[in-house]
Amino acid sequence: MKKVIIWFVVAVSVYVFWLFVPSNRIYLYVDKVYNAALNMQKVIQFLQDKRAAQIDASIDLNKTGLIGEEFTELTTTTGDLQAKRTSTNPDMAALICHLLIESGVKKDDCVAVGASGSFPGLIVATLSACKAIGARALVICSVGSSQWGANQLDFNLLDLFKWLTEIGFEKPLLFSYGGSDNKGSDFSQELKDKIREKANGYGFDFYEGITFEEDARKFFEIYLNNCHSRIAAFVNIGGGLVNVGDSMDFALQSGVVTDRTIFDDRSVSGLMNNNGIPVISLLNMRKLVTEYGLSWDPIPLPKVSEKRYENLLKRFTKLHSVSPTVQDNTR
Repeated sequence: MKKVIIWFVVAVSVYVFWLFVPSNRIYLYVDKVYNAALNMQKVIQFLQDKRAAQIDASIDLNKTGLIGEEFTELTTTTGDLQAKRTSTNPDMAALICHLLIESGVKKDDCVAVGASGSFPGLIVATLSACKAIGARALVICSVGSSQWGANQLDFNLLDLFKWLTEIGFEKPLLFSYGGSDNKGSDFSQELKDKIREKANGYGFDFYEGITFEEDARKFFEIYLNNCHSRIAAFVNIGGGLVNVGDSMDFALQSGVVTDRTIFDDRSVSGLMNNNGIPVISLLNMRKLVTEYGLSWDPIPLPKVSEKRYENLLKRFTKLHSVSPTVQDNTR
């Protein structure tokens, strides 16, 4: 009996060591990080076939199918082409998977995702990461986009998600116009009619904005009402006003936002933060890749391999340690 107790104590001690020492804990989920990148690579291969005739190889140097044009009717703000290309790297899916897991996201949890059309690559990366974890991505999108994002009439977020649903991803909860006020004031009435018509044709729910604060509260409630377990994290992609609000300090963040004083409490990010839900911001691409040691504008894209992601996880853990945020688990 004494030997059994000793072996039990040793086994528990080893497990605790592996779980809480960063250099060892990574081995517990390297497969998920690898699968997240693999999922994204498969989506890119699908889009390469789907958009072969529309890909401009002089702009989309890796031919991912996830880069738009400099300016179109759907362009709402300026953007950085290199940042957009950087976001198409499957390493981003690996990193986001790591950030979600280290924030406490587990299988069967919900991950709320608020995205503009500015970074379709980051949307694919986030969905790929959630799929690898086994978490459910609850997505609300705005169609407006900055330069080089999903800003083409035949390639915007409506089209992207129509294709993603064809390969097993869940359709978003809601779409809106986005832009400066979420009401499509930046768009002509003809363009707004085309957007609504396309959304209806694809079977997507569409929302016309009212006011910033009303929209943020409505989106927050929609996330809560569509999650039957718990919302374990909120991922902000791009600079949508409803999600980010007026806080410049928040807009400059990348990765897990640990400073809980910089949120605009009226925004979706602020509402999530006030309810104890970890917030991951994916907007400042240069800061994000610098902090986590990823490549800026890589050509060609890095190889997706399990051994490589084992080494990347060691780098992520060494450069940045994320502590799970206390949550309101009744939500």
